[in-house]
Amino acid sequence: MRQLDLVVIAVYLVAIAWIGLRLSGRQKSAKDYFVGEGHMPWWTVSFS
Repeated sequence: MRQLDLVVIAVYLVAIAWIGLRLSGRQKSAKDYFVGEGHMPWWTVSFS
């Protein structure tokens, strides 16, 4: 059972890294990442 646990954890970590790399292409700079290039209304930001 311990080996199965390690395999599940390894697959999860690889999948999360792969998804993050696929979705990260939308941001061109740190400003895009942190402030969304100013395109989000203030009320949506306040909920985060």
